[in-house]
Amino acid sequence: MYSLIFGSKHRNHYDANSKKKPNLQELESFSSIVTHWGYPFEEHVVKTQDGYLLGTHRIKVPKGHPASTTKSKPVVLLWHGFMMNSEVWICNPTKERNLCFLLAEAGYDVWLGNTRGNKYSYKHLYLKPNQNKFWDFSMDEYSLYDLPDTVNFILDTTGATSLVYIGFSQGTAQAFASLAIHQDLNKKISLFIALAPAITPGGLYSSVVDTFLKATPNIAYLLLGRKCAMSSAVFWKDVLPRPFFVKAIDQAVAFLFGWKSLNIDPDVKAVVYGHLYSYASVKGIVHWFQIINSGSFRFFDESPTIFPSTKPTNGHICHRFTTNQITTPIAMFYGGSDSLCDIENLKAQLPDLHHCYEVKHFEHLDFLWAKDVKELVYSEVFKILDEFPQCTTA
Repeated sequence: MYSLIFGSKHRNHYDANSKKKPNLQELESFSSIVTHWGYPFEEHVVKTQDGYLLGTHRIKVPKGHPASTTKSKPVVLLWHGFMMNSEVWICNPTKERNLCFLLAEAGYDVWLGNTRGNKYSYKHLYLKPNQNKFWDFSMDEYSLYDLPDTVNFILDTTGATSLVYIGFSQGTAQAFASLAIHQDLNKKISLFIALAPAITPGGLYSSVVDTFLKATPNIAYLLLGRKCAMSSAVFWKDVLPRPFFVKAIDQAVAFLFGWKSLNIDPDVKAVVYGHLYSYASVKGIVHWFQIINSGSFRFFDESPTIFPSTKPTNGHICHRFTTNQITTPIAMFYGGSDSLCDIENLKAQLPDLHHCYEVKHFEHLDFLWAKDVKELVYSEVFKILDEFPQCTTA
């Protein structure tokens, strides 16, 4: 039973002689999508130090593929953004625009992480999702437990001494925070590639919503409760006809972030937008607005009430993440049209960067699904990987 919970793995192979593969838009699980593409995979469960059970996926190449017989390349861990899960890395209907498949076919040992509370990390040893305590987590817990515990599990399983980490959006923020907190993690992550990095966003495009939430970040508790944030999004995804759902998402991100969403093909949106939302905590939203309000990438502040006093609390200090002490080499890719990336503020909080690459017309989600993401971003990612021969297995 212990092995089934904490170290189990299941290999699934696509049967070329099976019935016609279903439409990708109809597939709603990691296993069904990756099988659709014909890749063997493993499912693992990582137990965090505070009792959460995180679903973690591993992708390999089919037997007979040239990469299956070549010398193993480094282990690579990819991590999704806020309110997402590992499906975002495999759901692009154009297979060669899925970064994890490109990595697997190049011989890398590809792993995909999942943050606590989402679709694949919805369990705890003692707590239940209907309890407030289950959802009492934010960026602090992602960086204190989820990321380092997943890294340790992967290194123990593979025998590697280090791995390459590729994060998207909040997947970059939790890595910046975790590397700042855990000095030993800087030796275990040999290279950190940040796609659409965000640690101190400037705010929302909607001035009304932005002003309201900046004034009192904890108001989100009154609007959304203390548990799972916006769980009704899953309901609307299933109920609305896909064209209406796509339109709703485009209008929502235009209203909140000012994105035009022109770099992702409409037929791609019809598939990938169905994987855009996964469960997350309201506390995680509050944490982000605390960061935006303070202009500082810092730990969650437990002190503010729903309607905080304008007078400062004597002696109260909320510590920031000391990202300037990170020693892992960092390569960043950011969009010139991404309102969530304040690049100058970001660079000011980091040590010298190995690589900082701008795609002028890219918005946030384009680093996952834009029609030219392979040529403009992923090709550069492979060039950077080739520059780091020290990213090797044991």
